[in-house]
Amino acid sequence: MTPQPLEITEPAQAQQMITTFTNYGLTWFVYTLLVFLLVGIIWYVIRNWHFIAKWFISSVILAGALTAGRPADNTETYSPLVLNSVVKLFDDDKAGFMSGIKTIGLVWALLFILGIVAWFAYNRFITNKDGKPPQKMDTEKRMATPIEPNISEKTE
Repeated sequence: MTPQPLEITEPAQAQQMITTFTNYGLTWFVYTLLVFLLVGIIWYVIRNWHFIAKWFISSVILAGALTAGRPADNTETYSPLVLNSVVKLFDDDKAGFMSGIKTIGLVWALLFILGIVAWFAYNRFITNKDGKPPQKMDTEKRMATPIEPNISEKTE
């Protein structure tokens, strides 16, 4: 069973075909999974780097790839905003391009700050450097005043 070629006779029919398609939700789901897979692979490759550098790279990819926007004013669907912004730049819509880039920058800044705050909170309140939960502070150091044996004592 071969698919039949589509005959588009009216511009409204073409617009309807562009704005909606089957498996739209599934497409976004697979796209999101692939973005997280990409970030996971990059995180694995740079796993020995400091967390802030890893999170910077990961948050740039996440914000750029997962911030959604409408490709046109009269569409019902969304697409990645970075792609919409590049298309607007090619169409000489510099104001639309800058608007998209500002939105992506704002999403990235919020994502980056939330990640850093979560990382500091995790390190401060949940684990120590050895990965153990924090223990209550002991105000008296053990062995602070060593007990020295007295020479006059007899040992048997």
